[in-house]
Amino acid sequence: MSIALLVTDRNLTVLAQGLKQALPGVNIQCWPDITQPEEVEFAVAWQQPKNCWAKLPALKVISSLGAGCDALLSDPGLPGNVRITRIVDPGLSGQMAEYVLASILMLKCRFTAYFRQQQQASWQVLPKESRRQKVTLLGVGSIGEVVAGRLMNNGFEVSGWRRSQKTHPDYRVYYGQDQLGQALADADYVVSILPNTPATQGLINKAFFEKLKPGCFLINVGRGQAVNDGDLIDALDKQVIAGAVLDVFNQEPLPEDHAFWRHESVLLTPHISAITDQQEVIAQIAGNYKRFQQGQLLDNLVDVAKGY
Repeated sequence: MSIALLVTDRNLTVLAQGLKQALPGVNIQCWPDITQPEEVEFAVAWQQPKNCWAKLPALKVISSLGAGCDALLSDPGLPGNVRITRIVDPGLSGQMAEYVLASILMLKCRFTAYFRQQQQASWQVLPKESRRQKVTLLGVGSIGEVVAGRLMNNGFEVSGWRRSQKTHPDYRVYYGQDQLGQALADADYVVSILPNTPATQGLINKAFFEKLKPGCFLINVGRGQAVNDGDLIDALDKQVIAGAVLDVFNQEPLPEDHAFWRHESVLLTPHISAITDQQEVIAQIAGNYKRFQQGQLLDNLVDVAKGY
């Protein structure tokens, strides 16, 4: 019995030790030291090494180390007969809601503009944005619903948009490409919580920005692949939109020469809007491994067709 940790972007000491404690007798192998690949039936992956799957002939289950699994599903070497699961941390929704609320309040109070004035020792009172109250959320699944609730509790008017039809008792939900324009038309802030799927890639592009009213802000905490970077820069330069708060990007880490770093209308953070609790990760992976061994249905199975 063996689990392979195929994770290339972080130290695995805590994860490996936690799994060893939770699963006594199970051999936990960490990349690049996979010395017994033929024993691996269960793998944990995040930014997995290239061409790793062909070396694991007994593989049955892959657990993403996070909520997203787009890097797994887009891997051309991914075996077609494995089940894929992901981590669903209840605490992530609250963290993301807090980040979105803080971003909107910061923009509403014009703190970034005042910070620039501070650097210049400039004392100037700017017009308030008190009437900016309308927020459209792109993606109103389990996380989006928590974000919506936090915003409404703080006095914001919320509407949502999603790919498929769904109603909500507390706010209007638009759906499908035909209703995207309606969802965006009156928004002061557009918040993307979209996953990375073929249907969402490049959705936030020139045509998207043209549907927004002047002065609208974009906040992206979903996936960077939803945004066409060049179209966003162009929209900012031409003041089609007022600014952007970005936590996720097409390429991470963001390249040092990327225009986002130096654009005065962009505030960026390094993918920290919601960070999964390590103990929750250990508990969910260990729990799913036990279910796999017992032939039970796995938690948080990914629908490969939907991409999440």
